[in-house]
Amino acid sequence: MRRMLLYSLEKNRPIRLIFLTPDGGMRQVTAVVECLDDTSAQLYILRPPQRLTLPLTDILSADFTRKDDGQ
Repeated sequence: MRRMLLYSLEKNRPIRLIFLTPDGGMRQVTAVVECLDDTSAQLYILRPPQRLTLPLTDILSADFTRKDDGQ
């Protein structure tokens, strides 16, 4: 998963993420990673446009977007 976050950060490309919300639910978004450290990731979510900082422990899954094959 960290590899996907780094891919988005380095290439400025959107990725698909599933993460836990503060109320205990799950949310799937398409986002670009703007900042990444050992404990958290700052994201720019494309729809609706917003910025969000998440602990890495709350990110459940990361994957390429539909039309991206990682090249």
